[in-house]
Amino acid sequence: MSNRLIVVSNRLPLTLRKVDGHWTTERSSGGLASAMNPILRRNGGDWIGWAGAGGEEDQEERRSVLQDWVQKKQCFAVELPDEVATGFYEGYSNQTLWPVFHNFPSQLKFDAKDWQAYVEANRIFSKAVVERYKPGDLVWVHDYHLMLLPQMLRDELPDVAVGFFLHIPFPSSEIFPILPRREELLQGLLGADLVAFQTHGHLQQFRSALLRVLGIESKVTEVAVDARPVRLEALPIGIAPKEYADLLSHDEATARNHAELIARYAGRRVLLAVDRLDYTKGIPERLRAYALLLRSSSELREKVVLIQIAVPTREGIDTYQDLRTEVNRLVGEINGKLGTPNWTPVVYINRSIERAELAALYQLADVCWVGPLRDGMNLVAKEYVACKAEGNGVLVLSEFAGAAAEMGEALLINPFDEERTASTVERALALEEDERRQRMKTLHARVLRNNVFRWGDRFLTALQEAVSERGRYTDTQPKRLRPAEVQQAYMSARRRLLALDYEGTLVPFTAHPHQSAPLPSVLTLLTALARESKNCLALMSGRPAEDLDRWFGAIGSMWLVAENGAELKPPGASWEPLRSPVPTDWKATVMPILEHFVDRTPGSFVEEKKYALVWHHRLAEPEFGAWLANELVSMLEAMLAETELRAFRGQKIVEVRPVWANKGEALERILAAYSQPDFLFAAGDDRTDEDLFERLRDGAWTVHVGPGPTRAAFMVRDFESLRSLLETFTEARYLRSA
Repeated sequence: MSNRLIVVSNRLPLTLRKVDGHWTTERSSGGLASAMNPILRRNGGDWIGWAGAGGEEDQEERRSVLQDWVQKKQCFAVELPDEVATGFYEGYSNQTLWPVFHNFPSQLKFDAKDWQAYVEANRIFSKAVVERYKPGDLVWVHDYHLMLLPQMLRDELPDVAVGFFLHIPFPSSEIFPILPRREELLQGLLGADLVAFQTHGHLQQFRSALLRVLGIESKVTEVAVDARPVRLEALPIGIAPKEYADLLSHDEATARNHAELIARYAGRRVLLAVDRLDYTKGIPERLRAYALLLRSSSELREKVVLIQIAVPTREGIDTYQDLRTEVNRLVGEINGKLGTPNWTPVVYINRSIERAELAALYQLADVCWVGPLRDGMNLVAKEYVACKAEGNGVLVLSEFAGAAAEMGEALLINPFDEERTASTVERALALEEDERRQRMKTLHARVLRNNVFRWGDRFLTALQEAVSERGRYTDTQPKRLRPAEVQQAYMSARRRLLALDYEGTLVPFTAHPHQSAPLPSVLTLLTALARESKNCLALMSGRPAEDLDRWFGAIGSMWLVAENGAELKPPGASWEPLRSPVPTDWKATVMPILEHFVDRTPGSFVEEKKYALVWHHRLAEPEFGAWLANELVSMLEAMLAETELRAFRGQKIVEVRPVWANKGEALERILAAYSQPDFLFAAGDDRTDEDLFERLRDGAWTVHVGPGPTRAAFMVRDFESLRSLLETFTEARYLRSA
C-alpha cells in the first residue's frame, strides 16, 4: 500500500497536560494509538483530532506545543470553541449517542443545541481534513463522534477515499429508531466507501437500520448509494500483544510491581476487573454478583479478593456522578459486612494506572472478570490473554461484549443474571489445570494472530478495494444526473416528451396510498410543464383513474396513466383501457390469498383497483414484510403461470395485474400519438418503472429516483432532487428569452 493516510479521530494520540503551570505533552495509551502510529510511519500521513479544552491562559505556550506536534509528530490539532466542544462531546456524543448505541435508551438526553454543536464540530473536522488532503490520500474516520464527517467530506471532495470504523456497538433495530436525528447520522455514514464494525451482529443491525429508517435495502457486504457502492465489513480490532510481552520480560517497573503484588496477595486467588467507570461496564452488577458468591460459598471467604479498577470518565455528566456514588456504596457495603481485620474482599482503585502496573496485575490475576452490559469489543479481555502466554489464567467474559464473538474459549456470562454469573466465576476458580491451560493457550494464539496491525492492514486493504470497485461499479450503474446538461438538452429541443411516475418520484410515500394527494407546489409545477407548447407531459401512476382525475383533472393538457399502464386518458379526452376487454373474474381467486397474507402481517392491507389487486406492507415490520412479499410473489407466480396475470413487486407492495398493463406499453401508445420527440425524459423510483426505462431508445434521459438497481441511465438522490430539476425546466423559457 502506497497511499498516504489521514487518520481522523475525536482525540489525538498526544494529550496536553498542564504541569507546574506549563503545557506538556503526554502520549495517549490505547489500541488505536498503537495501531495507527506504525501505519502512519510506514505510509506517511497526518493524524487530525481535537486537542482538548484550552482555557484562556497561556495560549501562546499552548500554540507552541501544538505547532511542535505538527512538525515532529504530524499531529494536527482541531480547535473547537468551548460551547461547541461541550455540546459536541458531553452533549450529543455522550448523552445521546452513547446510551442509545449501548442499548440504554433510559439514559438518553437530547438537546437540539447539542445537535447543532455536533454538526458544527463535524464541519470543523471536515474543514481540517480538506485543508490537509492531497489527491490519492486515504481518509480513515474513527468512531461515533464523527458520524457526519464521511458525507461532509464527500460533498467537498467527491472522489475522496473515506473509510469509517465504529468502535462501539451499533444498536438493535428496535432501539436505533428512537435516536434523534437518526436519518442524518445514517446519511453521514453512507458518504464513506467503507463502513466497518466490530462484529457481524453490529453490521446486520446497521443494515436493518438502513431499511427501517431510510428504506434502503442492502446486501451483506454492500449497499448502493447513488451511483456508488458502500462496502460493509466486520473487522474486530486487536491489540499490540508484543507491548505486553516486552513489559513482562524486560521492564523493571513491571517486574517490581509483580513481585510486590505476589507478596501482598500470597495465599489468595485474585479476581481482576478493569473498566472505565461507565454504566455500560456492569460494575454494580459485578459487585452484587461477587457479594452473592461470597455469601453462597463460605469456603471462598478470606481465600479470594476482587481487584476492581474503575478509571474515572465524563465526570461532568450527572449519570456518571450517580454511578460513582453507587459503586462507592457497594464497595463499602461488601467490605464492611463481609470483610475481616485480615481480609478486604474488594480492593477498589478509582484512578487510571500505568501500563507497567496493569501488566503486572494481568500477570498476577487467576481470573479476569470482563462483564460489560454492552461493549463494542473490550480490549481488556485481549490484554489479559496477551499476558498469559503460559496458560495460567481464566477469562470470564460477558456475551454482550464484541470480544465474545471471537473468544469462545472464555467462560461466557450474562452479566444481568447475577446468580449464574457468580456460579460461573466459582467454576473459573475451580477449573482443572489442563482445561484452563487449553482454553487460555487457544485464546492466546488467536490474540497474537489477530493483532491490531493485522486489523489496520485489513481495514486499509478493504478501503482500497472498495475505492477500486467504485470504478467497476460505476460502469454498470446509472450516472449521477447533472442538471446543467439535461437542462441544456431540454432548452435545445423542439419536441419534448416527459413521462413522470408519481408516488416516490414527485411526492414521498405515505402511510396509506389514498393520502398521496399533491401539494399545491406539485400542481403548479405540472401545470407549467404541461402548458409549455413544445412539451407532451404524461403522468404515470399506480393510483386508480378516479384518484388521478380528482387530483390532476384540472390540468387538461397532459396524459394521465392509471394503474401502472392499464388505463390511459389523453389530453382533453376520456379514460380508455390499454386493451379491451379486460376480464376481472380472476380477483375472486386471488383475493383470499392476499387476505391470508394480511392476517399473517400486522399493518398490511389489500387495495382493490379496477384492473388489479395490491397487497401493501408499508406499515408492516420492514424485514418481515419484505420476506413475506418474496414468499407471496413465489406463490402467485406458480398459480398464475398459465394466465395473462403476473405478480409484481413494487415499493412495499405486491401487485397482481395483467402482464400487458405496464408503463412501457402505455408509453408506446403515447408515442404513437406524439411521434418523434427529440427530447425524451422519463423518471421513476421502483420496479414498475423499469418497463418504461427498458422501452426507451438510446439517447433518452431515463432517471431513477433514489437508491437501488435500475435500467435507467441516470439517477437522482430523492424526489426533492427531481422536483428541483423539473423546476429548472419551467424556468428554461425565461432563461432563453433573457
